[in-house]
Amino acid sequence: MSDNLTIFKGEYEKYKGQFVLSHDRVYRFLGLIDDGFDYYWCLYDGRKIYLNSCVGRLTPLKGYILEDHYEELIRIAKINHWDSPETFFGGEDKEETKEFNINHKIDIMESMGKENKWLEGPNWEIN
Repeated sequence: MSDNLTIFKGEYEKYKGQFVLSHDRVYRFLGLIDDGFDYYWCLYDGRKIYLNSCVGRLTPLKGYILEDHYEELIRIAKINHWDSPETFFGGEDKEETKEFNINHKIDIMESMGKENKWLEGPNWEIN
């Protein structure tokens, strides 16, 4: 039988970068975090990072909902998520957008606090 961390890392490998349900919301699965007390799913909604305890279940969407519906989630994320180089929020200039994306990632990862250590990830690619 596997220990919990092995199970959680297996979930990360299967679903990294994908859209998942956690509680009642859809997120992108970025990684696995350890704060020294517990393990957390690191989830992203296009603006903020959320740490949900690994006690809670992740429900994958890819392969379970219609493919064209999943592709629509990806399309919407590419134009609305602030980490995407295709986002409208970075501006017209590609370099400005790239800088916006990088700064956004730095800002939200710094906001997580130093006590949170990445065990897996972050995987910013949308799958």
